[in-house]
Amino acid sequence: MRNIVVKTFIVTVGIVPFFWLSWLSAAPDGERVVEWTPGERSAFIQSPLPAERVSEVLSDERGTFLTVMNEPVYFSVFPPSNEFTSAAIDLAFDPHDAFAVELGGLMNVAAYAFDFRPLSNSVLENIDWTSLGNTEDDGMLTVFAKDNVKASAQDFLAHQPPRSAIVTYRATLPGTYREPSYTPRGRSQEFTISLRGSHEYVTYIKNETFRLRVRYQDINRTYGPDEGYVRVYNEGGVVMLEERIQDDDDVYEDQVYTSRDITFEGKNWPEGVYRVELSGTSDIVWRSFTTDQRYLAFKNRLFIADDVGYLAQDRQTSFVTNSKSIVFETLHADSAHRVSFGSQEVLIPESHTKVYATIREDGPVLGTTDAGDVKMTGEGKFSPSKDSFFDPDPKPLTARTDLGDDSLRYVVASLAPVETDADGWRVAGSTFDLTTLATEL
Repeated sequence: MRNIVVKTFIVTVGIVPFFWLSWLSAAPDGERVVEWTPGERSAFIQSPLPAERVSEVLSDERGTFLTVMNEPVYFSVFPPSNEFTSAAIDLAFDPHDAFAVELGGLMNVAAYAFDFRPLSNSVLENIDWTSLGNTEDDGMLTVFAKDNVKASAQDFLAHQPPRSAIVTYRATLPGTYREPSYTPRGRSQEFTISLRGSHEYVTYIKNETFRLRVRYQDINRTYGPDEGYVRVYNEGGVVMLEERIQDDDDVYEDQVYTSRDITFEGKNWPEGVYRVELSGTSDIVWRSFTTDQRYLAFKNRLFIADDVGYLAQDRQTSFVTNSKSIVFETLHADSAHRVSFGSQEVLIPESHTKVYATIREDGPVLGTTDAGDVKMTGEGKFSPSKDSFFDPDPKPLTARTDLGDDSLRYVVASLAPVETDADGWRVAGSTFDLTTLATEL
């Protein structure tokens, strides 16, 4: 990531009319506006962390600022009371030549899930493709076409070309993914793969019963309780099945564990793509998956856990992915790993150091780790086998996406309106519903 300069945060926190009178002295208009500038102390906005990813407070003729030198960077907002229900955050910044600047609200601590909002994107700001007009008032949706298309963005989405020709950036395509030739397996399959912490995978159902048994362990390597849940969502985001993970009443770092199973069954579900969310802390390790479904494809992330204390010796793990840009990391202090992709090999020489790699082969590629404790983050899907791989989603736009690829013809993006100050700083922001965000206690 290129350096990004941050000048100020402006947070407007709103309250519902019901609480307006009781907080009249603190927020007479039903809202409270707080501005934070680097170098200032605030009771409501915390300085960005961790400190090693931001510069010391700097200044020039435009005022004080911070330089973001690595990502991600976090800051916390403390509303004057818990009765405030929304936060409108404006950020003054200079992106330089960074691929993108985004603002994300933490929605789930265990799953490390964020609601990201785009503020700038250098690729889309400089793209020379045809921009299709947006006929709606919000102005966020933008469609770029490599060809000279005579249509509005809304018309394009109503009559979409094949999804393989579309790239998306923080936007969701309407409509549904279907496989006309899909046939159920007719029998269960088991995947013995150790995955650490929160994951999410997609599968497909057509004329079959959904069945899943997932085995997990609380490995008790860090202090504190370990909770989470397993949820199954349909295409509309409705929870079809859910079960919570209860802590094993061992909050100590004694590495004592027991195995537990969660079993689901869902009958007569409509055809479509279903999403399975596996939420848990870093002490939750998923050890096996037994399912009747043909597909099991993890989204954007695969954290292969070690098998210390579980197996006599660590093991190799094979997987299939269509991610072409992957960030690798290992977390054990004495770890050094290698991951192979056909004739290509990626070395992870030390712990807590990110290694960036580009996979040169086209299409889904078979990969193998030499051992456990390998965290992989990409922009596609990861499956435990070739037969269980599928990807119902269009390609996402990343810093390494090759828009010169002739098969990619369109970009569907959500872009926030940006204003430019008289001194050249950009100002952009978004509004978050505080009831959907995680709270620090």
